[in-house]
Amino acid sequence: MISVIIPVYNVEQYLRQCIDSIISQTYTDLEVLLIVDGSPDNCGKICEEYAWKDKRIKVFQTKNNGLSSARNYGILHANGEYIGFVDSDDWIEPEMYSILLNRIEMTDADICVCGYKRENDFSEYIFQPDEVIYNRAEAFNALLEEKISNSVWNKLYRRELFREVRFPDGKNFEDVIILNELLWTAKKVAAISAPLYHYRVRQNSITKTYSAANLIDFADAHLNRYYFFQKEMEEVFRDKQAILLSYAAEGISKVWRWWYGCSQEDQLLFLARIIELEQFSKVHFPLFGYRSWPVYLQLSTLFMHSRSKASFAVLYALNQAYRKLFPTKGNMVPDDEKMETGK
Repeated sequence: MISVIIPVYNVEQYLRQCIDSIISQTYTDLEVLLIVDGSPDNCGKICEEYAWKDKRIKVFQTKNNGLSSARNYGILHANGEYIGFVDSDDWIEPEMYSILLNRIEMTDADICVCGYKRENDFSEYIFQPDEVIYNRAEAFNALLEEKISNSVWNKLYRRELFREVRFPDGKNFEDVIILNELLWTAKKVAAISAPLYHYRVRQNSITKTYSAANLIDFADAHLNRYYFFQKEMEEVFRDKQAILLSYAAEGISKVWRWWYGCSQEDQLLFLARIIELEQFSKVHFPLFGYRSWPVYLQLSTLFMHSRSKASFAVLYALNQAYRKLFPTKGNMVPDDEKMETGK
């Protein structure tokens, strides 16, 4: 049996499409866990309606503790041999779990990854991984080379991987952190290229929300990965250190590009973390970054060596100008393509 965990919060206009795509799977031995995370809209009623129609659906009403907490709650109550995650505003192809499970059984893999389509008002982006069977070191290399996405939702996992692994409570971009642990625990990872998951991009999603806490979490997720590789994957770390540092720089640069636009209260609240990020930049990055980095990141790195008001203001202004010149591209750096995570 597969346990599909769906945190639900404030998505009533998309929720039916999501649930319908799961209960209509060609693989029918499913347990669908709807974790209503203190949602203020009609999501709870919609979930109860579906549970009354389909006995495979279980509804859990919880306080609003965030995405990580909701997913952890689902893991705690899951009974399936396998676990999958779906975001409540997304949907999946009818054969997704049948294909993923079949590949796991054929290859004896612990995780199976599929492709996905990222869909918004402007375009449709398709991510299709190579059809490969990875060992642990190969999987980590593929992750850093963006052949495996940072998201948890386009994958199927053996339940035993979560024996001691949980999402970090109170953190956004939690997929990046937990994926380190899951790949470390897995002996083998299978990948298929078919884009079976549909990821809906919304302007009010976490990845599009530029609060101080969200920005810090974004940077912390990348720093966490840098330190994880340094500690646990020494061989890969030596070969991929430049890439790991570039991701850390991406995370910190996002803070610098948006910090000036945050409230003064938030700026003061997270000042200690800003100082830490500045120190990391000074220790690990040359003044203009590395030649292999894109120009925008080299420019950002110059300002990241100083937490003066001017350093935040200049990058903020440049980013705003870029957004006006290229409204369909969004930011100076395409964050969504660099890092797809839960919403």
